[in-house]
Amino acid sequence: MAIPKYDFLDRPYVDDKLEYDYEEQIYVPKVQAILDYTYIDLLKDWTTVENAQSYLYLLSRVVYEIILSYKDAKYRNEMIYYLSHSKKARVELFKIFSDSAWYNRRDGGFMLAYNSGVNLNVGKLIEFGIDKAISPIAQQIIKNSYFSSRVLPFSINKTKKFYDLDDLLDFLVLENYITQDKADEIENINELPINNTYRVILDVDNQYLFTDLKTLDKAIKKSKIYDNINGDW
Repeated sequence: MAIPKYDFLDRPYVDDKLEYDYEEQIYVPKVQAILDYTYIDLLKDWTTVENAQSYLYLLSRVVYEIILSYKDAKYRNEMIYYLSHSKKARVELFKIFSDSAWYNRRDGGFMLAYNSGVNLNVGKLIEFGIDKAISPIAQQIIKNSYFSSRVLPFSINKTKKFYDLDDLLDFLVLENYITQDKADEIENINELPINNTYRVILDVDNQYLFTDLKTLDKAIKKSKIYDNINGDW
């Protein structure tokens, strides 16, 4: 199944908690939101809003890389799509960002992953690895969600149901899957031309279930031409 309708976002949602960077394809928490929801005043640590927001960009990149590290390379784009189009994923991300803001106080947490030290007692180098980048709580949030799954448990492809064959054919013509001349020749779905961009089946309720098999490819192309000024694709 696709992402459920009640959980699906047509495009990344921006509010007082999170903004979205369409170039990097990541949600980034806002400085004021961290103060409002976690009571951490990042301005005390970073002096200016710009510095604090830059820190949150770095924090977001680290969180995304940790989440994506659970995925095979071929599934990374699917997870990026899920993170930007799921209401639930958005909520879980903000929980992780909030927890990480606490965990990283005074150069702790993922800041340590950029450093190394020396144990003077034994003369050994100490490496602070990626496992220290987020807290045990944030790690548990990841494990309790789809973030840690190697493969998403549902398809990201968009689906649509039609009760009538004519309505389905009108849709296919409107969306340029088939021509009007071809639609006029079709009397049942078995006569639809073989195409790797979509699939149509009769479900158990005798409804025509249309699946766009290129949802991810289209989303990736659209993300590169998103107009941040007027909010249009």
